[in-house]
Amino acid sequence: MATKVLELEIPGNIISIPFEEGYDHYRVLVRMQKQPVGWLNFSRNETGSISAEDLCMAIKRQLGPAIIQEFLSRSFVRKNDSSSYEGISVVVCTRNRTAQLAQCLQTLLQLPYPNYEIIIVDNAPSNDDTQQLVANFPVHYVRENCPGLDWARNRGIAEAKYPIIAFTDDDVIVDKYWLQAIANIFLDKQVMGVSGYVAPAELETQAQHVFELGYGGMGHGFLRRFIRKGGISEKQLLWASNFGIGANMAFRREIFQKIGGFDTALDVGTPSNGGGDIEFFHRLVNKGHLFVYEPTMLVWHYHRKENSALSKQIFNNGCSFGCYLIVCFRKKTVRHFTILQFFILDWFLKWNLKNLIHPTKIPIRLSLYELFGMLTSPISYWKTLRWNKQVRKKYGTLSGTRRFRSELGNSQITFHKEAEC
Repeated sequence: MATKVLELEIPGNIISIPFEEGYDHYRVLVRMQKQPVGWLNFSRNETGSISAEDLCMAIKRQLGPAIIQEFLSRSFVRKNDSSSYEGISVVVCTRNRTAQLAQCLQTLLQLPYPNYEIIIVDNAPSNDDTQQLVANFPVHYVRENCPGLDWARNRGIAEAKYPIIAFTDDDVIVDKYWLQAIANIFLDKQVMGVSGYVAPAELETQAQHVFELGYGGMGHGFLRRFIRKGGISEKQLLWASNFGIGANMAFRREIFQKIGGFDTALDVGTPSNGGGDIEFFHRLVNKGHLFVYEPTMLVWHYHRKENSALSKQIFNNGCSFGCYLIVCFRKKTVRHFTILQFFILDWFLKWNLKNLIHPTKIPIRLSLYELFGMLTSPISYWKTLRWNKQVRKKYGTLSGTRRFRSELGNSQITFHKEAEC
């Protein structure tokens, strides 16, 4: 069942790939001058290897049009001078996952970028393992006692010193050219936010195969997209989950001064179990700002290995997306009729019910988990509002947006080891 995940750069020296013991399938991400253009799939053969000739033939046959399109698009893009790159603050929010964070840090510390900092936000940890780990690395550590991923993200924003703020997760390893890809996009001064491609770091278990190859994984394609409010419909605006993902996103610091920070009543660590990233994408575009999906901005994610963990993740996806739609309904970002129509026709009928009736790639049990999560979202959102209120009350009166705007607006931000909400 295990599939070996590799990457191949073209043009370059293409050599044969021997099959390793324990792997009957190979999945190869083909990149053209750093830009991913598509996947190639191979099964074990009698020779026990994938020859260079087979690789070349597969590239021409399966990815030829994509390569031509990428080549033509590059002919209209100006060359960028790295001296014009702005400083980037990289924020990694973590909680009790020290081993995974260590692997993430190894790739972050080796990035060939001239001017960046790494901020580790330890979110309501139950021990000091993470603090002890990062003590030996050139990173800025801060502990955020308010539980919830969006509390941690907002704390990272307040601590950041550079004009661009990038976010990734502790279960991710970043591509060597990740920061360069981010900087290239932000050379366009109109761009306020960007997200990129998330590839699977491994496909070792059934759960990882189902999530990546059946459910669709975390990638959003290999074509660059410029997302503006005037260029998309209201329903497309509601599908903000198609814009990108929180494990691989970056923003201009000024956007948080204009539209506020992440919604602390959403995402992991709250009863909503997610939705903070897509709510922010939606809000950014709805306010008239430019968001870009850039596949060259690449990270590798370790998907859940166990079926039980995957089922919980899919349930949380349904719950969190429902909570996100309720936020849109409450804030009237889109007409109420459009949201209701989207919920019934697009999300329930065309996505969830269709997957239940025609379970070609997604197992019925996962579609049921997502449906159950969706049905619990009204109760979950009510719980998450109460929970957020209690957190604010417990950790101090200078909380939420007030504290976030206060710290963000200061020219000199105070760096704390402990913080009140």
